Amino acid sequence: MFFTIALLLFTSLIALPNLANASTTSTASIDKRYNLSDLMNGWEQINPKSALPTEHVPGFANDKLFTKKVSVKKGETLYGVLKKAGVPLRQQRQIVATTLKQKAFRFDVGLEMTLTLRQLPKTKRKELAQLSVQLNKNRRFVVRLQPNGTYKAAIERTQYKGKLQYVGGIIKNSFVKDAQRSGLPASIASQAYKLLAKRKKLTRRNIKNKDFEVIYEVYPKKSGIAPRLQYVRLGKNTSMQLFFFEGEYGGSYYDVNGNTTASRGKIKPVKNARISSKFGYRRHPILKRRILHKGVDYAAPRGTPIHAAADGTIDFIGRNGGYGNQITLRHNSSTKTAYAHMRKFKKGLKRGSKVKAGDIIGYVGNTGRSTGPHLHFEVLKNGKAVNPLTAELPRPTRLKGVELAQFKLSQVRLFLQVAQQRVMTETVASLTPETIAKATL
Repeated sequence: MFFTIALLLFTSLIALPNLANASTTSTASIDKRYNLSDLMNGWEQINPKSALPTEHVPGFANDKLFTKKVSVKKGETLYGVLKKAGVPLRQQRQIVATTLKQKAFRFDVGLEMTLTLRQLPKTKRKELAQLSVQLNKNRRFVVRLQPNGTYKAAIERTQYKGKLQYVGGIIKNSFVKDAQRSGLPASIASQAYKLLAKRKKLTRRNIKNKDFEVIYEVYPKKSGIAPRLQYVRLGKNTSMQLFFFEGEYGGSYYDVNGNTTASRGKIKPVKNARISSKFGYRRHPILKRRILHKGVDYAAPRGTPIHAAADGTIDFIGRNGGYGNQITLRHNSSTKTAYAHMRKFKKGLKRGSKVKAGDIIGYVGNTGRSTGPHLHFEVLKNGKAVNPLTAELPRPTRLKGVELAQFKLSQVRLFLQVAQQRVMTETVASLTPETIAKATL
């Protein structure tokens, strides 16, 4: 419905008599009325309180630059790495102070950093022009020297321009099959169906003859980014209208009011697993004495995926004595969950990584003090272990405050982009030789 209103609004704006100039005029009218250059490009879907500055690199075109790749070793400090690279003490202090304020930067063993040093003109002295860390395929953390001699940090995203695609139609029998017949790719149709099914059980009877709309984004092949579902609507019920939004813990889908599509129930960390030992006092199978079993054991074959029980940040990842390979997630100031005896961790995770409820974080193993492959799962409240089978885990169910406002803005921006794109396409398609000749008479 929102999309239809936006489309009608833009159609009225560009209903101009001169079709030959409709393309240029409509773009100018839309931009003038809504200031689209600011609306679409000047807003970031991140909390401005934690946003990082994005100053440009100062020009060093005439200076000699040196690049060093550094892998942090055990026992090293950031001070030590910078000193070894030849960075002056004053700059070492500035850089360390800058990185300490940034949540995205974690100085850990194995961290790969690229240091770009500048040799000062007419001297042999050096200074650090840039420090960068690749966070993932499309994001990197950068500390740059500014023209005034200070350092500032930024998160840079590889900018691959996506193209929005719109598909609409009527469901006759099967959502996935009918959506594909309307032109929706199979992967997007399946994803849209699964998202809607989380909100309401879909049957042939309750979806028949309902209209649907889907907006998805496609990227260049070289980006390696799969098509992303941005919006789906089925029928007139607003709860069946879902948007993608990049929030504090990453991307997720929300309804028009900012309510998440995540289940409000508890997430079992290992699916289809058998509980082999519950929380409470028991005779330890290895130590042969009665002690408190601080968690719940889920017996499952080696290599079975382990899922995060709630949204959180990795507080610990590594070897932890009798617990073997372990991950600890911090969910808020008072609640943590721990996952032990893991065979291995999911590739790419490290301390400080953010995960969503249900994300795979590792795989069942038999490391540490264990008699067979299983997951030992703990819930800690204020540092004290509580029964995981009855404990309530924090589950953000709705966006609030600044994030909610930015989410609302993202809805408007999405519809404006699609409406403008569709209207422009239809306008250009209408410019046949006959209509152009008629318009010039």
